[in-house]
This record gives sequence, structure tokens and C-alpha cells, in this order.
Amino acid sequence: MKILARTITALLVAATAGCATTTSRTLPTEPTLTVYCHEGGLSRCDLAASGPSQGDLTTWWADVHADLPESRDPKDSPKIGIASGFNVTTSPQHDLGDDQLHEFRASNFNLRWFDSEDQIVWSGLHDYANEGGRLINECRRPVIGGSGRFLDRPGVATVTPEGGDWFRVDLFLLD
Repeated sequence: MKILARTITALLVAATAGCATTTSRTLPTEPTLTVYCHEGGLSRCDLAASGPSQGDLTTWWADVHADLPESRDPKDSPKIGIASGFNVTTSPQHDLGDDQLHEFRASNFNLRWFDSEDQIVWSGLHDYANEGGRLINECRRPVIGGSGRFLDRPGVATVTPEGGDWFRVDLFLLD
């Protein structure tokens, strides 16, 4: 019995030591990659009570460009991929005590390149302006997966409105 207890103790100590010695990974301070999305379509489906309510669904798609053209005309920058996603309202008209109503949505976003099978997925919860169908402020969400050159490259995606139908996506990915 003592041998079994010692063996179990040794295994637990080894397992704990292995966990304690794992190396931490740090996100880069500069984006690994930046792309620009030109929104092609956005649809907000009022699935519950009329107006902003829990369960409402917003879907969208956008053309992806490597650069933001000076003219802001998407024809002046070649398309390199497509982005699409959806979000679900999880907390409409949320009062945070700042005299404004907030709407929280859980989101899932996908970005795919045309010249390969490379894809990246990010997801998270973000505060939107109440009743607004579109992102109006910068948001950061965790990158949760990818394929091709993004396989096993978690990180953070920062989406920033650039005015009009343009959004900048900065990807900060682990090596």
C-alpha cells in the first residue's frame, strides 16, 4: 500500500511540476497582420420582442483588402478574401450607470483568404451602442482558431471602424 501511495504522490508531484514549468507566450506589440474590410452587407434580424432584445441576430459579410485605398473606393484595392460573421444580442439595454444604454453581443467572425485555405476565427463579447446595427468603437476579441498558416496561432483581433463601410482588422498572433 505504501508503494502505491508513494507512486501516486510522485506522479502528482511530477504532473504539478510539469504544469509549473510551462512557458508563457506573449502577444507581439505590433500587429502580425493588418487587413481592411469593406462591408458588403449587414442584416439585423429582430427575433424576439420588437426593438433591441435578447436573442436578436445580426449577420454580415465584407470584402477583405490588403490596403485601405486613399480614395476609399473599394475598386481601387484588390480583394484578397472575404470576412463574415454573426452576433447574438445577449444583454439589450444594459444600464452601466453612465446614463447610456449598452447592448452586449456575443460574436463569431471568420476571415478567409481567396488564394489559399487560410482562415482565422475570432469570437467574444462586445459592447455595442444600443439599437446600432454596426460596430462604432474599437473592440478586441480573442482569436480562437485558424487553418493553414494560422493553425495553432491564437491571439487577439482588434477591429477598428475607419469610417463609412471600412473596418481595419489588426491581428496579434502568437508564434
